[in-house]
Amino acid sequence: MKGKIKFYEKNPEVFNSTGGWFLIKEEEPFNNSYSLTKESYEYVVEKFRLGEIESGQDIDYELVVDCSVDQESGKSFHRILANIIYEKPETKKVFLIDIDGTICEDIKNEDSHLYPTAKVIQGSLEQINKWAEEGHTITFFTAREEKDRVVTLKWLWENGFKFHNLVMDKPRIQDGQEYVWIDNRKVRAVTYLGVWSELKDVDAKIKIFG
Repeated sequence: MKGKIKFYEKNPEVFNSTGGWFLIKEEEPFNNSYSLTKESYEYVVEKFRLGEIESGQDIDYELVVDCSVDQESGKSFHRILANIIYEKPETKKVFLIDIDGTICEDIKNEDSHLYPTAKVIQGSLEQINKWAEEGHTITFFTAREEKDRVVTLKWLWENGFKFHNLVMDKPRIQDGQEYVWIDNRKVRAVTYLGVWSELKDVDAKIKIFG
């Protein structure tokens, strides 16, 4: 749906007058203004500050039902709000990507003399470079030892990988063990199962403290 986003000054002579940004659905002659959702209000304020929105401008929106509960009386209240529809920028990711067995054939630290001739796993170069070109941060996180940093960097460059960081000496684990990452930020783990492609969401069990 399309409407107009308008800014109204508060009228001190009118009881309960409120100022601010509202969505005007002009085809309705009565009760045609809607308050904005919190997210939409903040979006409009910021876009107005940047000079990218002006009062009276046409804008896409949808109506949503806002439910709230009065803490004192326990009564619930419902109201219709306008939610501005806009293309939200993609949240950029920081990828931590293993090397051996993930982007190239699996070479053990004990066979480090084979690193220069490692074969690239099909699809890894294209997908990782695509993420880099989209603005994501690519960090290779490997159990290779620090002594092999130069040969690893040379191999990555020669094979055309786009990346930002290389972290060596990741703790090695044995078969049957797993890496557990504990952080105060959002963490998403992806196990490489032999095929490179775009990521997709699946149902999975997660562990939490408690």
